[in-house]
Amino acid sequence: MKRVTAVLIGASLLWGGSSPSPQKGEMIVPEGVHQLTPQQSLELLKVTPIYQRVAPLIQKGIVKVRGVEEGGFYILQVKTPRGSGNIYITKDKKYTILGQVIENKSGAPLLPKFPINRSVVENGILFSFGKGKKELYLVTDPQCPFCRMMEQKTAENLEKNYRVHVILLPLSFHKDARRMSYYILAGKSEEERAKRLKAILSGSSEWKNYTPTPEEKAKLKAELQKSEKAAEELGARGTPSVYDSNFTQFPWSQLIPKGK
Repeated sequence: MKRVTAVLIGASLLWGGSSPSPQKGEMIVPEGVHQLTPQQSLELLKVTPIYQRVAPLIQKGIVKVRGVEEGGFYILQVKTPRGSGNIYITKDKKYTILGQVIENKSGAPLLPKFPINRSVVENGILFSFGKGKKELYLVTDPQCPFCRMMEQKTAENLEKNYRVHVILLPLSFHKDARRMSYYILAGKSEEERAKRLKAILSGSSEWKNYTPTPEEKAKLKAELQKSEKAAEELGARGTPSVYDSNFTQFPWSQLIPKGK
């Protein structure tokens, strides 16, 4: 089971996803995607080599499965206590693919599109920046090297052309990411929080001088939990992850201005 879980988590680290149980709020249902019922999803999982290894945990309710029919594949999202990942099954049910399926024309990974609870996402926005009118949702980790790369290549474009809603997701294997996030959230305004995030992504170590009191830490931790739920609702399992106003994910490289 450990090996199966590790494969699923590894395969989905950058592009996979999982979602919490539905809550009250407007549900954004993607168009052109056929949602599979729980029973259909389970029957599809049974044709894969994965099923026998996770069947006991499914029966106990520890492992959850849901699926969609999209892009010529059945895509199953398998959620375990240690993480989640996507399994791609060919329409003839002969082959199972663990990892990414890339669309040749766009170069973007094929991702499952599940209904998204707007209120969960909006409740997890920690601050926003940018003078543009186009809405963008950014899931980021202040210690993530790819997030730093994104900042270097897209900062001017984002500030000028977008209104960026920031959702922090400090990944567990980045040992300082949570402390950095606390420092960012200690900013008294949206402007100050955005400034602190940008400074860290540009290499600042000022965050090391901040130590929250127990009361402050409890408050900041509660804010981060809402943000992490928003990231989970969006299906972000890695950083940076970007979404348009309809919560459709796309590669952040599309935000790099031509010539850069």
